[in-house]
Order: sequence, then C-alpha cells, then structure tokens
Amino acid sequence: MRIILHLGGNAKRAIEAAELAASMPDAIVVVSSEDSTFYGYYDEAGIDRQRIIVNNEAWDTVTNFTHTYKLLKSLRCSKLYVITDLFHIYRAHLIALACWIGRCQVKMVPYGTEERPSDRKYAWNDFARALIWRLLGILFYDKKIKAQRRPEIKPGEKHSWLEIGI
Repeated sequence: MRIILHLGGNAKRAIEAAELAASMPDAIVVVSSEDSTFYGYYDEAGIDRQRIIVNNEAWDTVTNFTHTYKLLKSLRCSKLYVITDLFHIYRAHLIALACWIGRCQVKMVPYGTEERPSDRKYAWNDFARALIWRLLGILFYDKKIKAQRRPEIKPGEKHSWLEIGI
C-alpha cells in the first residue's frame, strides 16, 4: 500500500499532499497534525475523505513518525511519501530512515525553495531519538515542547515502551 504522510505544519504542505493524492488514487493519506483546517485543500483537489486518516497525537517531527508507525504498519505500507517543506526535508528524512529503513521504501516530497541551516542542527539529535525509539521502544522528548504543543497527550499512550521527558 502506498501511503502519503502529510506532516501538518502549514497550508503549503496540505496543498502539495492533496496534489500528490490526486495523482495517486490508490494511496491513503495520513495527516500527522493537530490542525484540522487542511480538509478544504483535499476537498478542492477532489480527494474523498474516506482516503484520509488523521493522527493528531504528535508534538514534534520525531513523534510525527513514531506516533503513526503502528497505523502505517497495519495499513501494510510498502512505499511512504513524506510531505514537508524543503527546509525540513533533511531532518525529516533522517527520522523516516531511523523508523522505516528496511521496512518500506521512503520518498521525500519537499515543498518550496527555502532552506534553513538552523534546522540541520536538530537533525542528528532527532535521528538518534528516532533510532533509540525504533530499536529499544524508548522515546526521549523535550518536556517544554510537549507541554506547549500537546499537554493533553499523556506519556506512554500506545506508542512507546517508555517515554522520558527531559
């Protein structure tokens, strides 16, 4: 099964994901975002809402992948298309590889032309966090970021053997 993983974030990602979904009528779209304003872009592109699954439990890029992993695995993901901004692609790709390498083919679909060297400073740290999660089932995360973005999500809800906020 081909899966389009739309990493929330902004309208441009939703537009790109909707366009890709329109060109791949057999693909399922998984949106990892707390925002629900994206539906209009999919409606405009003619994407049936039955093809869209929303997971709103992530609070950062690592949890975009760790919190959708079981869902994507249950859908028998064979090819994963990750939609995000160009500036975010390096870090998102490293995280995707840590979670999915050898399990399915991962294709990055960047939007835009902006590059932010500052995003790269988080890349290897997030890669390590994702790899530790994949190998040991332990999710390390920043307590402040989680408290700011997703305070209602309780530690250990279905996604990890152990979650440690630092």
